[in-house]
Amino acid sequence: MGADREAKAVAKKSILSGLVSAAADNDPTTVGTIAVAGAVTVYGLEWVLVLIVPMLIVVQMLATHLAGVSGKGLQAAVRSRYHVAITWISLGSIVAVNLITIGADLQAGAASLDLLTGVPEIVWAVPLALLIGAILSWENFDRTRAFFSVLPLAFLAYTAAAVLAHPDWHAVARGFIPHLGRGKQTMQTILALFGTLLTAYAYFWQTVEVATDRPPRRRLLMAELATIPGVLFTFVILWFILTATAATLGVHHHQIETAQDAARALAPFAGRWAPIVFAIGLFGSAFLAVPVLAAGTANAMCETFRWRGSLDDSPRKAPQHYAVVYVCLAIGATICFLHVPVVTLLFIASIAGGLATPLTLALMMLLERDHRTTRGHRGSPWLVAAGWGVTAIVTLAGIAFFVTGS
Repeated sequence: MGADREAKAVAKKSILSGLVSAAADNDPTTVGTIAVAGAVTVYGLEWVLVLIVPMLIVVQMLATHLAGVSGKGLQAAVRSRYHVAITWISLGSIVAVNLITIGADLQAGAASLDLLTGVPEIVWAVPLALLIGAILSWENFDRTRAFFSVLPLAFLAYTAAAVLAHPDWHAVARGFIPHLGRGKQTMQTILALFGTLLTAYAYFWQTVEVATDRPPRRRLLMAELATIPGVLFTFVILWFILTATAATLGVHHHQIETAQDAARALAPFAGRWAPIVFAIGLFGSAFLAVPVLAAGTANAMCETFRWRGSLDDSPRKAPQHYAVVYVCLAIGATICFLHVPVVTLLFIASIAGGLATPLTLALMMLLERDHRTTRGHRGSPWLVAAGWGVTAIVTLAGIAFFVTGS
């Protein structure tokens, strides 16, 4: 009975951790990038989305294993094993991408409020950042997150929209056949898809969650497998977003730059309510992702400099941690004033993630085979080999991005 209770507890915690990481991965940056992919390439990059599913499962399983056997987050493991220069490079890549993404997601949250209220998005950037900072400081983010985690389910409306748009199902089927196409725009979109779904903060946050939960080693495989439901749920939603966008915007060659443009893909289902439905989902995903990004950046800093700090601590107990959180939110709000169209900024954040991801992936793979870090419990050879395959694919996508004339 005791063993059954332990197994159920580990499974519950692991699935919740996986869902949180998946929800953070399904942020406005991801939604915007998928919408752009549908508008630009129609159904041409469905195969990339399918390819990313096993890649993301492999990465999340490796992150869970590494944190489970080492008891450390990714950045803490890098700091304890490698030269200070490597630690700083790793930290820099995480922080740079996170800051750009925080700015993009904050602007998306502000754009959603624009859709709901008619008040320009620029007015909402600072109040939204202040609200998120205040909620994190009051130590009630878990309760607040429980409410806002329901809002991204509005994106399920894309399921109906994709069907009601009457896509050419033969073209949809052909989209699953790998085909690179030509030109810089296609390679940019592929790299952006890799960057937004395999972004470092998703698996970095997974290592932090698992290191905090500390599942028993005999239950570690269960914890690794429990990451799969979150990945599959994310894939289903994103595939319908891509299909709906391709069927409504892509086939008519409509470009996406604003939240209003992206909302138009919901028109077959929601009609004149499409902007409101889209805004609700966008606001919920932004409200979930920005705190994870800010807290993840703070955790990376704390692990690097050996500061105390997590969202379980109060600002008084962990001043450095919360100082980083507030600075991240301030920088993110400042980015909103650059007057870059929201979907364009979301796409740029995804490309930045794609360019930085190979470094942190490679470090995680090296740590996974390091005897001292894993305390003699190194990952299975097939999983590590798959991880190196993922690293190679993302690296090649980055090289192709530059070769095609970025």
